[in-house]
Amino acid sequence: MTEDEFKNSVLPYSRKLYPMLKRILKNEEETRDAVQELMVKFWAKRHELVKCHNLQGYIVAAAKNYSFDLLKRKRIVNFSENGEQQFYQIEAGEVNPDLREKYEQVHHAIEKLPEKYREIIRLRDIDGFAYVEIKEMTGIEEPHIRVILSRARQKVKEEVEKIYNYEDKRQFAGKIL
Repeated sequence: MTEDEFKNSVLPYSRKLYPMLKRILKNEEETRDAVQELMVKFWAKRHELVKCHNLQGYIVAAAKNYSFDLLKRKRIVNFSENGEQQFYQIEAGEVNPDLREKYEQVHHAIEKLPEKYREIIRLRDIDGFAYVEIKEMTGIEEPHIRVILSRARQKVKEEVEKIYNYEDKRQFAGKIL
């Protein structure tokens, strides 16, 4: 693979990898470093990448694995205060508390989904990949991806509505009593 071929076929993925890696690593600087390191690794393997039948799938899988490896190394050194790892953190002051709570509820509902549903909804709604790209990454046909995505969204919606409907009923009951 020549330098121009690499610039045209591999480097454009750095923009698509960034949101996915940021979601996993939760740190702007680490994410930029990870994307840069991945591009260096892909450049070193550019002659092997020519043989790859599904370049996008390979690049996305390699990026995910690399970011999870970074988390594992980091986790060995640093444990959080309460021993739990939290996903989808929002910086304080970014949004109002109600919106922040709803955002966290949606992401908590996504975490409860079955693996296939969780993967598809993340790839489409969080990472912004197109249906064709998701098909290449997962091997699942587009119509089936659409069905899975619809079901995943419906489950998230139902889960979030349960929480807020329960709270509304409690508030209503509190007003009566």
